[in-house]
Amino acid sequence: MTNNEFSHIFGEGKVGKFTVRNRIKYAACCVSNFNSRDGFLTEREFARDQVIAQTGASIMTNQGAYPDTSGEGKAYHSQLCINDNKYIPGLQRISNLFHEHHAVAIQQVLHGGRYGGIDLGYCVQPSDTPQTLKHFRPPRAMSKEEIQKAIADHALAAERAVKAGYDGVEVTSFLGYLMSCFLSPFTNTRTDEYGGSVEKRARFMVEILEALRKGVGPDRLVIIRLNGTELMDEYGGNTVEECMEIMKIAAGCGVDMISMVIGWHESRQGALGRDVSRTEWLHLAEKAKKYIGDVPLAFGPRLSDPWEADKAIANGVFDYWEICRPLLSDP
Repeated sequence: MTNNEFSHIFGEGKVGKFTVRNRIKYAACCVSNFNSRDGFLTEREFARDQVIAQTGASIMTNQGAYPDTSGEGKAYHSQLCINDNKYIPGLQRISNLFHEHHAVAIQQVLHGGRYGGIDLGYCVQPSDTPQTLKHFRPPRAMSKEEIQKAIADHALAAERAVKAGYDGVEVTSFLGYLMSCFLSPFTNTRTDEYGGSVEKRARFMVEILEALRKGVGPDRLVIIRLNGTELMDEYGGNTVEECMEIMKIAAGCGVDMISMVIGWHESRQGALGRDVSRTEWLHLAEKAKKYIGDVPLAFGPRLSDPWEADKAIANGVFDYWEICRPLLSDP
């Protein structure tokens, strides 16, 4: 790719108080399992990150780290951890690496929720909705005290990310992870202030976003990843319109960017396979822009074609091309 050929992808952009040199965001990707079982960065993982950092993306997102001390948020055996200050030195090596390559460095915070508790005999979510995929742990409904603890854990994670030199944090609220479990009527059947209407189901998200902002301060970035569609209609999940309303609520919380994702891990409809058109989900990005106002939208599901991405940015369909697999396969 050349800058002249893809003038919009390689055009300057603005996110919060940061000016970035292009419209490429590297998506947090947890595919290696190279970290230690107790959540520390390893030399093998750092070597992988060194290659990815050279891709030239102006926004680099480090893979998701779980924020809680119980291990309920741990989604896979070698997931990074950010629940203690002892993890800061390893995380700082990554932020320094990203900065060396002139990228904005973002740390993702990922609580596995329905897909967590990998080392435990259970997982946590807002209600005890049974698993549809039996290899995940049996769910347990969270108490209000546990909800408040989860919010506090995210705030502390944000503070540690700042201490580790990151320019902001990104929180996962998609694919069936903890926050998306609160958002979805499939996994949230609560009758208290955290369940019911879209606004009540979004309360946990709002309080998390407020906690993250407090943790990073006004000058760093808060990014949220949200579903444009869950593809969970058969289970009674959120409709597209509800997903859009949730994005609108998030935008109203003062986030600096919204990243759109498609589907849940449990979705029976494919979102990224070869049988799905590369432009299949662009209409959802275009729809989301009408709900989120001036908040930058990052998008990339199935869109591996740079010509289509450049055209979409030119037409205002989305603002940043968020990619992972293309940069992994051909850095």
